[in-house]
Amino acid sequence: MHRRTLIIGLCLMLILSSEILAENQKVVLVLDVSGSMNEGRKFQAVKSYIERDLFPNLLRPNDQFTLVLFGNNPRQAFTERIVDEDHKKQILERIRNLRADDDYTDIGMALEYLFDLLAGMKGGDVKILFITDGKNTPPKTSPYYGKDLSVDSRFKEMGKKISQEGWFIYVIGIGKETDAKNIAAAVEGSVLRETDATLKDVRVEEYLGKTEEVRKTREAERKKNLDVEQESSVTGVSGWIHRWALSLGVSPMVLYGLLAMIGLGLVLGIAYFFWKLIRPIKVLVWDSQSGKSHAVHLSLIPGSSVTFNTPPYYLPVLGKDDHSAIEIGRNLKGLWIRVLDDTILSESSPYRDKGKHMLRKKRLDLSSGEQVFIL
Repeated sequence: MHRRTLIIGLCLMLILSSEILAENQKVVLVLDVSGSMNEGRKFQAVKSYIERDLFPNLLRPNDQFTLVLFGNNPRQAFTERIVDEDHKKQILERIRNLRADDDYTDIGMALEYLFDLLAGMKGGDVKILFITDGKNTPPKTSPYYGKDLSVDSRFKEMGKKISQEGWFIYVIGIGKETDAKNIAAAVEGSVLRETDATLKDVRVEEYLGKTEEVRKTREAERKKNLDVEQESSVTGVSGWIHRWALSLGVSPMVLYGLLAMIGLGLVLGIAYFFWKLIRPIKVLVWDSQSGKSHAVHLSLIPGSSVTFNTPPYYLPVLGKDDHSAIEIGRNLKGLWIRVLDDTILSESSPYRDKGKHMLRKKRLDLSSGEQVFIL
């Protein structure tokens, strides 16, 4: 049972991966099939170009190829997903059997049909070729009848929509009197190639290279405009950071990260400073009778103190009985000492006065000549 489930899962993964690969690239060819294409064997030259340049250099297995014909009206001839080289040959055979016998050349409606077709293609990279040999001469029923495409607002708006979606067209105009240049002008970023009836100088690599340059330029402009919009929309400290980042040519996140590290460093520095103020201080207290090896170990925090000789803090030199002689404590400034019995001190001791004294000398001289050491 588990083995069957595993096999089914693998099959589904293969199907899904093949679907993903199938969406890799879409190629759309919009082809003029008006009767004028038969003059001077132009239509035959177009078919030869498709076989010679377009299919070998642009179409790969799993690519989708769509052929749109236009003349009297635009229509989709077929859409095929390329399986292998044999499948390519079958499609080319269908193209060889095409005929150019329409009476009109409705370029305006061909562009509108192309936009609707592209809008229905979800995902993947789309390459578009538009081949025509004529001027816009649509039937009377067309909204483009009698219109000059170089100035027609509807035609220009349609081209703008295609361009705004990120699509570019390789417009091939056969002959000197065509509307190919108006198509390329309407769809900003498109590549125009005007050629003769042989199409010998037409290379699809030209289209791929130039449109890639346009794509990169647009992406850079889009990023720059986005940075400017962010700069203008952000005020205060954030605005200053964004302007600084823009002038340095780095992402604002880099400066945010740098400032965050500086802020963290300041916090840690302040925390360390306060820790030094309040951390426990290790203190050793011993007298000259017992030596340092018998020192009393203290750990003092701000506000704490101990008194010698009271339990459990004893120094032999101060006597064996309970006798409050000296008090040692800690505040934020450091260690302090207070003498509770000034008769134990020598006459020259700086600690004879009543009250607390900051511990400046680490040795307490007693009247008996003995000494108490505080370290």
